[in-house]
Amino acid sequence: MNNILVWDIPSRIIHWTFASSLSAALAISFLVDDDHPLFKWHMLLGIIAVFTLSIRLLMGLVGSRYSRFSSFPLRPSEIVTYMVSAVVSKTRRYAGNNPGSATAAMFMFLLVPGLFVTGGFSSESFEELHEVLAWGLLLVVIAHLAGLMWHTIRHKENISMAMITGRKTGEAVEAIPSSHPIWGGAIVLATVIWISLLFAGYNSTDRSIRLPGLGIAVQLEENESKEGRDE
Repeated sequence: MNNILVWDIPSRIIHWTFASSLSAALAISFLVDDDHPLFKWHMLLGIIAVFTLSIRLLMGLVGSRYSRFSSFPLRPSEIVTYMVSAVVSKTRRYAGNNPGSATAAMFMFLLVPGLFVTGGFSSESFEELHEVLAWGLLLVVIAHLAGLMWHTIRHKENISMAMITGRKTGEAVEAIPSSHPIWGGAIVLATVIWISLLFAGYNSTDRSIRLPGLGIAVQLEENESKEGRDE
């Protein structure tokens, strides 16, 4: 066995940007009320998570070997076998995503856009659906973290560290050929520019923000002046 490269720089950048923005958005949503001044950061961070996810979905089609969806072990029989063996025996080693992390990723990739769409509506039915999806996402995140901890304790392999170093133990033939630093730099630059434009598009008058490249305005807070006129 060798110490091989499995995650390139773009994969690691997107992973941690998505994970941090999503975790912070979830934490704020569960810890503060929606009329709290901090709550607008829940929505801003959620928007950043969606933007990051859009890059990740593109990488799922044209990214490096283990970033591509075609590498995800998502056959139902393989997922069940992996889950059972994770409890009763030692699981099979995977160079990229294992069935557990791949399943968690797919749930996140579905739930986050759903949260973005339902969060943009003020009707009671959408608010209830948004809350259900938020709880669903929280459970997926908890299950994913628990799975990582269990794998690390049981199999003495810290697979979370691979998303920092890019390396895991494996066969030489399983390694990817390059860490793609140029693409990593391009993604960082594009992300910084997009987020800067996002904040530049904040309208303090109606407390909305315009999504760069889409021209869509999203309401971050209730407009108090409008509420006063309605009363």
